[in-house]
Order: sequence, then C-alpha cells, then structure tokens
Amino acid sequence: MKRYLLAHDLGTSGNKATLFSLDGELVDSRTSAYDTCYSNGNWAEQNPDDWWKAACESTRELMQGRDAGEIASVCFSGQMMGCLPVDKNGTPLRNHILYCDQRSTIQTENLLEKISPEDIYRITGHRPSAVYAIEKLMWIRDNQTDIYKNTWKILNAKDYINFRLTGRMVTEHNDASGSNAFDLKTLDWSDSILEAAGIGREKLPESVLSTTVIGEITGEAAAATGLKKGTPVVAGAGDGGCATVGIGSVKPGITYNYLGSSSWISTTSLEPVNDPEMRTFTWVHPVPGYLQPCGSMQTAGSSYAWLKNEVARAESLEAEKLNTSAYKLIDKLVEESPPGANGIIFLPYLLGERSPRWNPD
Repeated sequence: MKRYLLAHDLGTSGNKATLFSLDGELVDSRTSAYDTCYSNGNWAEQNPDDWWKAACESTRELMQGRDAGEIASVCFSGQMMGCLPVDKNGTPLRNHILYCDQRSTIQTENLLEKISPEDIYRITGHRPSAVYAIEKLMWIRDNQTDIYKNTWKILNAKDYINFRLTGRMVTEHNDASGSNAFDLKTLDWSDSILEAAGIGREKLPESVLSTTVIGEITGEAAAATGLKKGTPVVAGAGDGGCATVGIGSVKPGITYNYLGSSSWISTTSLEPVNDPEMRTFTWVHPVPGYLQPCGSMQTAGSSYAWLKNEVARAESLEAEKLNTSAYKLIDKLVEESPPGANGIIFLPYLLGERSPRWNPD
C-alpha cells in the first residue's frame, strides 16, 4: 500500500529529504550538508558527487524502519541557474557552477553583440546576465575547450540527481527558464538566442512539464538510497518554483517572500510581468499553464553565514564551548542592539547582485 511522498530539496548548503503523507502532512525529514567552494571574488562551485552522497545519506536515514514499498513517488527541487557539463555516460566533467557565480561577464557582453537585451528579455522573461546557464556554458567553451568538446548535456542540480536515480537526462520547464535561452511562449529552447551565443542545441537536455513522471528508480539507485526499484520519479522544479507551489501561490494574485541563502519575492500570473527597465524576471511556473514573475537577491541568509564566519568568530568559539548554535548567540546580541543598530548599514552585495541592481561586482 502506498502511504508516502518523498520530496527532496537540493539546496545551496545541503540536501533535505522530507517524507509526506499522501494528503500532504509532514511525517519526517533529514538533512545532509555539503560545501561550496568560493574563489576569485565571485566564483562559486560545488562537487556533484557531494549532492549524490547527501541525497543517498538523507534518504537512507529517512527510510530506516520504514517500508520502501510504501513510497508512491520521489521528487526533487533544487538550486537553479547552474551549469553542470556531463559526458554521454552522465559523468560530470567539472564541478557545478552555481547560480550565484558571476564569472561569465565577458560572455554576457559577447552575447549582446549578437542579440539585444530587449530581445532576450522578451523571449526568456530574463535579462542577459552572468548568473544564467547559457552564459556559464559560453565561459566553459571559451576557457575549458576540452570540457566543452566532451560535453554531451548540461544539467541543473536536481536534474543530475534525477539522472542518477533513473538513468534519464532531462530538465523541466521551470529550471529551463533559468537558462537565459528558453522561450516562454513556445516552451522550448530559443534558436535565435542559441545562435547568438554560439551554443549547439544538442548540448541542452530535453525539457518536459514539471509534473512529468520521467522514469523509475533503477536497481543501482535502489541499492544506494534504500528506495525500491521501480518507484516513480517526477521531474520536479527549481527551488523557487517549488517554494511558489509550497506557499500556495498556484493561481494569480497570491504573492510571497522567501528568505534562505538567497531571497526573492514572487507571484503567479497568466502573462509575463515585463519591466521596461528589466529589473524583474519571469519563470515558467511548475503548475502547467502559469508563469512566475519574480525579483531576487543573491546573498540574504548567506550574508548571515558570512557574518558568523568572518565577524562573529568569538561567538562561534563560545557556541562550541556551550554546545549551542553560534546563530543563537548572535541573535541575542541583535535583540540587545537598539533599533537602527547605532547607524550601521550593511549592503548585502557579497556576490554581486541581481534585481534590481544587476551588478556582477
């Protein structure tokens, strides 16, 4: 008898596996952390093997004492706008370049020599920027020629884990719309943008509806995760898209704010919300037929992590002695600080910024 839905969120700092009842009630969850490598001022990478280890570990812990045959389906959300090149066998050719990585500024400028920013915004719902996947792939082509030549497909984080679970290399419309090369109207890759970028369509995976069952847990994946072979796997969506569904914004008029490592304000609509200054952007909504207008910032909660690591070192040491969280000690100091923080203003531009500033520096 099927009793549970297994949902994963492959985030910036770790993977969270969560078990729900079929009517949506939270049953249990487990989290496995992994590291991000920051370098060169605005570069950010992760090792995809760490994702797989975290996904397997959190799933095995969650399934202890439970019957894997009671899982009705498995679905991942994940960090968006990344670029992981894999070969024909699905083997990663380098580390994953994260959404917040802004190394491809020259490639963005080169793209704009061939196509206008207004055309890109009109087609994709997003302005051209180094944060997006197609510019990141252009950087790999220009700087890591052998890797680009051997790239069979580029995948986002959750799409890579879906491949490890099912053996099928696909993405879905929500994540695809974070590539800067996906047409909101045709729900397909844009030939005009790919031509301007000098990127072959064959390097991009097939894109399906977020609700599509893309395959089943393979025997190898079953052995690694503790799941049952043959369990259906749903395509899923990016973390922003899944947050939109989770908060209940599944029809026009419901708007919300998300605060995590990054942060955004988003809503649901039938048409793109086009800003003449191209400050906001629009995704394909995970719910078929809708779009997801949005504005976001790079470093929200991760600014707090930076503060802990770089400024509140004494509190971190004290927390170790007290066997508590450093954030609890920092929160206490915050509560004692007068409104206005004695005139201190912090600008959270630690990895450049997206909307509304759009400045990679």
